[in-house]
Amino acid sequence: MAHNTPKGLLKGSKVTRSHTTVIEAAIPAVNAAKECSGVSKIVIGVIKRTKAGQPHIKFTPIQAGLRMQVRGNSAVQIFFVYTDRPDDVMREITEKWEER
Repeated sequence: MAHNTPKGLLKGSKVTRSHTTVIEAAIPAVNAAKECSGVSKIVIGVIKRTKAGQPHIKFTPIQAGLRMQVRGNSAVQIFFVYTDRPDDVMREITEKWEER
């Protein structure tokens, strides 16, 4: 499972670098979160292998904002998106995700 995180994707003050790889399916969502003015921080989580399936995105509200789960063709990755406007951020990220 090779992941080629685009150069510059993880740069900037909003992204914590505890993990340094983003699955390909999540790149549009991470870019959208970075560009969203309502997002104060994005925490990149671990990647878990899964059996083949359709890519999708799922949001769960948490106290600090949103837990964003992105499923690629063969992996799932969790992100934590810190915001005080979760509904607006969820809508913006979803719009970008659907444009991919």
